[in-house]
Amino acid sequence: MCATRTESDLPQYFYIPPNATTRNYYVCLTPPKALHHIVGRNKYRESTHTSDLRKAKPIGARLIAAKLAEWEGLLATSSPAIPAAKALTSKTVDDICARRLYQWMHIDDLSRYEGQEHTDRDIQGLESLMEVSDQTMRSVIARGKASDEWEDALEVVDAWCTQIEMPVSRNDPLYPQLVRKFAEVELQATSQVRARTRGEPVTTPKQPATLGAPMSAMTNVYREHLQSSRKGKSLTTAVGLWQRFVDYLGDVPVGDIQSNDVYDFLNHGLKDPSIKWSRKYTHGKVKNTIRSVLSLAITKNLRSGPNPVGEVFELPPLSDDEEQERLNPRRPYSDIEITKVFESDWYNPRSTRWKGKMSSDLGARYWTPLICLFHGNRIREVMQLVASDFTRTNGLDCMTIQAAIAGVQPQLLAAGISRSLKNLSTKRQVPLHPQLIALGFLEFLNKRRDEDGLHALLFPSCVPTSGGKTPILGRAYEQAYLRFVNEHVGHGLGNHGYRHQLEDRIRDAQTPGNQWPAGLGQQYTGRKNTRVQDKPHVAATGSESDYGKGYKPEMILLYVKTLDFSGIKLPPSYAEWLMNAP
Repeated sequence: MCATRTESDLPQYFYIPPNATTRNYYVCLTPPKALHHIVGRNKYRESTHTSDLRKAKPIGARLIAAKLAEWEGLLATSSPAIPAAKALTSKTVDDICARRLYQWMHIDDLSRYEGQEHTDRDIQGLESLMEVSDQTMRSVIARGKASDEWEDALEVVDAWCTQIEMPVSRNDPLYPQLVRKFAEVELQATSQVRARTRGEPVTTPKQPATLGAPMSAMTNVYREHLQSSRKGKSLTTAVGLWQRFVDYLGDVPVGDIQSNDVYDFLNHGLKDPSIKWSRKYTHGKVKNTIRSVLSLAITKNLRSGPNPVGEVFELPPLSDDEEQERLNPRRPYSDIEITKVFESDWYNPRSTRWKGKMSSDLGARYWTPLICLFHGNRIREVMQLVASDFTRTNGLDCMTIQAAIAGVQPQLLAAGISRSLKNLSTKRQVPLHPQLIALGFLEFLNKRRDEDGLHALLFPSCVPTSGGKTPILGRAYEQAYLRFVNEHVGHGLGNHGYRHQLEDRIRDAQTPGNQWPAGLGQQYTGRKNTRVQDKPHVAATGSESDYGKGYKPEMILLYVKTLDFSGIKLPPSYAEWLMNAP
């Protein structure tokens, strides 16, 4: 059940979101494990839209009943998730076969010494079974895939692997080796059982140790380990790299990973045409992520011995020419490229290219690039904007970048997410750029308030899809835009390119004797320090950003008006643009 504040007398599944401005009661249910492959792992959260517990109880009861009924229906009709095949290693092949030999001899022990005594009929039946097994396995060993018994042997192997919860794929490169060794073990087992029947002493092998925790068991452990120190993209990237390693090796036991596995994975990232990591990224972030997870596994007693990353003494190489091609630092847009965006399908409201959220949230497609162009925002800052972030201060329309929300935001609470800032410098209030006002932003803002209230999310599509593993505000927009501009505008571009181009415009606006005041540029864009390339062009900065309230919006606006955007052909006003929508 979800955590509550201090209301110990609340009905089961009811809670009030902690650290929220709302006092409305919510219900929270955890989906059954058997449905995780259908509905995901995320808890179901829904508001009763009332802070009166007497009214909330019947509303919440209906919500709970409806959701439980939905899950029960899914349980009744759904098929269980098919276990993913495990990648084979020499060690897992040995382990599978050792378990098979032990099973033969252990069952024979139970039959001979702990069950009913073996009669001549029992022995004859056992012999018949062993003859069939012998015939099949000898044929497989002698003729391989040409054997008439090959398919029968594969079914025995697959059934055994499934029984011990080690499902394997017949396409695995080591699968033929497994079949051959399995056949040898079958012959060894029948030979030893026959020896016992003849009265010869045969010792049952020691039961193989339980296979260690699979690599996938470390995924959530690693995520939880990082959550206190990382957020957003930094967290998902780190966990995603480990998941790539899991997929590459096939979720083998974490204790089986060797230095060669690490080397091969790093080399795969460098050489695979669909990945093409840079040498710097591979030798640094990727390697260090694997080292971190395996160190954590050792700490958690899920692996013994040294960290294999420390035994990778030579890293896979990449030529300097190839490395230079792959190092694609986020670069600023040129005026021509920005104009190209505004003339592209991204700004065609009738385009059929867009599916899902981007096909319907025209406001996000129109306003987000423009806000980033004139304000240099980080994409997450724009995606989490709500209507109450825009106010009129001293006669100026202003935008405040902040984490707190002045009011109830049920969509975010229900999705289990909250707004955040990159750092303290990110929080700021700045004047809304006059060009946004000229294009009709205030009219759009008022429309959103009319539709969803004073604290409406500016762009509804930013709310993540329910049931996602790592809900992030605006992921649908960010990924769609990034793919589009890299394919149709220019390689190496993205949402951050708008931030870079604005910094360049601020630098270009500096003229001798007319530099911007110290710290004003940083306050406008939400940046802590002056970039190295900007220091010769702006007044010296010190610790002024750490004291007081910063520059007033009216002061900032005087300087922002000096920025030159004349080389860009802007789209028509929002109202005119919408007239072309279907």
